[in-house]
Amino acid sequence: MIDKLIIGAGAAGLYASSLLPDAALLEGSGSCGRKLLLTGGGRCNYTHALPVPELIAHYHGSLPFIRKVLYAHTPQDIIERFEALGIEAGNEDGKIFPLQGDARTVLDALSSHAPRIIDGKAAGMRKDGGSFIVTLDDGRTIEAGSILLATGGNAYPHTGSDGSGYHLARMMGHRIAPPHPALSALDIVPSLSAAEGITAEISLKTGKSTVSGSAVITRRGLSGPCAEDFSHLIIGRQPITICFCRTSIQELRRESGASLMKNALPIPPRLAAAILGPLAEKRIANLSASEARRAEELLSAFPCTASPIAASAMSTAGGVETSSIDPSTMESKIVPGLYFAGDIIDVDADCGGYSLTWAFATAWIASHSMQSAEDRRFRRPPG
Repeated sequence: MIDKLIIGAGAAGLYASSLLPDAALLEGSGSCGRKLLLTGGGRCNYTHALPVPELIAHYHGSLPFIRKVLYAHTPQDIIERFEALGIEAGNEDGKIFPLQGDARTVLDALSSHAPRIIDGKAAGMRKDGGSFIVTLDDGRTIEAGSILLATGGNAYPHTGSDGSGYHLARMMGHRIAPPHPALSALDIVPSLSAAEGITAEISLKTGKSTVSGSAVITRRGLSGPCAEDFSHLIIGRQPITICFCRTSIQELRRESGASLMKNALPIPPRLAAAILGPLAEKRIANLSASEARRAEELLSAFPCTASPIAASAMSTAGGVETSSIDPSTMESKIVPGLYFAGDIIDVDADCGGYSLTWAFATAWIASHSMQSAEDRRFRRPPG
């Protein structure tokens, strides 16, 4: 019999386990925190220094739920927790990295405080009286008093985030908002691969939603912060527009009429050529009225279709519906004693340390709630 079982040894599971020394940690991928090692380009941007009111704007999901979680365990609380684990914070434009070390430093600090680790993958779960019975894929069973599901979403399956937690949550009666990639590069058609490697400030738009920022033109489409922050809005493949620059051909004609289009624009000539095609090689003074309008349209609202590249996704949009979770405890409203933390929940975030902030905040709430619930169970009445 295990009093507290944490399923999943990713960022959320490890953070919770560092706060619950008597818990057991179940991990089926063969090693702990493999996805954590990839964050921040291997440097691990583990939170962001924004105050909570501004922080909230970088999350997508139920705002009342998100607000309650982030106020319960703030970025400053996370910084102080890591300082207690021996990691001093370094601030780079609000992004918090280890002042000394990298993602391995963060993983080692969390892992060194991890309790008992059980090697195995949960294949099934049921409630039997006051306990949970977890069946592993090799036939073993574990009995637990309470469970924290911190299995992540289905981004980067080779690191252990393979979506298996959704199956367990469904078995316990929870509904799952359809998961899809987030914090992902984009595949776009038509291709702009002729401009591969160029970094540009752009705006991406779908419907009424617009995201602006830096992006890198790739062989398949777009990567970088702008593409990643936009990717959660795309389900499957859908039409979008890209604004590379807004320019008046009439003004360019007055100022640089003899220049080729590709050389007169505030973007690199190779990118202009990829966007405009043959129009990029024409002198501005020689453009017809219809060609000038076409050039302005392509530069300000380049039409294409986009889809997230699932293999590059660092997070998942969708997951266990927040309406069935109490944000003050992270406990299931359906099954007492079942808790959730991290990417398995139907909340996702922009890049910049926000996803890890969510993982750590939800894990802190869940771990303290599990401990408090256990204290109440074993507390003897006075006398």
